[in-house]
Amino acid sequence: MTASNATETHPDKAPRARLWVNWLLALSTILGAGAVQLFAMGAVMSTSACSSPDCPKPSGFVYGPLTYGAPVVAVAAIVLSFFTAGHRRGFVVPLVAWLLLILDVAILTATFS
Repeated sequence: MTASNATETHPDKAPRARLWVNWLLALSTILGAGAVQLFAMGAVMSTSACSSPDCPKPSGFVYGPLTYGAPVVAVAAIVLSFFTAGHRRGFVVPLVAWLLLILDVAILTATFS
């Protein structure tokens, strides 16, 4: 082994690791969207026993996009990752999707508390 071989880097390892991280993040948004769906259903079901007029009730305008938008965000992240996964900053697409899913849960929590 010579000194030039010891300091030699493998140029294909960094992009491969970047692809793995990108695709794991993108595909994990499916699990995140499922968690948002379960959380939204639980939030609505928790209000069903409340009969007082000041109970938090979901409106279609707020509840619909928050609940059914989560799978759309996951699918969009996966589709966009086909185009951005090879780029240097391609991981930003699934990270933005995760931020939107977390924001979705935060808004649902604030709405039904």
